[in-house]
Amino acid sequence: MVTIQTQSKKQQIVEAVAVHLLNEGLQNSSLKAMGESVGISDRMVMYYFDKKDTLVREALLLIAENLTGKLDKAVPGRNVSGAQLVRTLTDLSKSDSTKPLQELWFELVGLAIRGDEPYKTVAGMFVERYEDWIRGKLPTRDKHRAGPIFAEIEGTLMINLLRD
Repeated sequence: MVTIQTQSKKQQIVEAVAVHLLNEGLQNSSLKAMGESVGISDRMVMYYFDKKDTLVREALLLIAENLTGKLDKAVPGRNVSGAQLVRTLTDLSKSDSTKPLQELWFELVGLAIRGDEPYKTVAGMFVERYEDWIRGKLPTRDKHRAGPIFAEIEGTLMINLLRD
């Protein structure tokens, strides 16, 4: 039986690891390093999470959930043109506060393309989530364009990061 205290501690660990991933990236995230970011040993991390992949997956999903909230604030309405979505989201991406998120995303994509788990599964979930989010913002006549709009945003983000 999972207690409220255990759930609370697990949530604290996930939140701290999400911050760790944004600051350090996936390659610099050993179980020991993630535990240190929480202030506990790697053995205690394993007490709360059966596998490192489970913890990383939950932390990445929390990051995605937080990003969705930010995107909803940036684009609060519906029936937004594709061009406006691209412009608003690429402008948002120019903020220094979003750079760690973008770097983490493209690191995740690279690992996913190689077929590494849990990254492949999580990246696929992210793509579906954000295409659905875009689809929900577009007018009915343009909903079929969610994939190409997402690709345009992603391409712009990648080029901007490379030029930075």
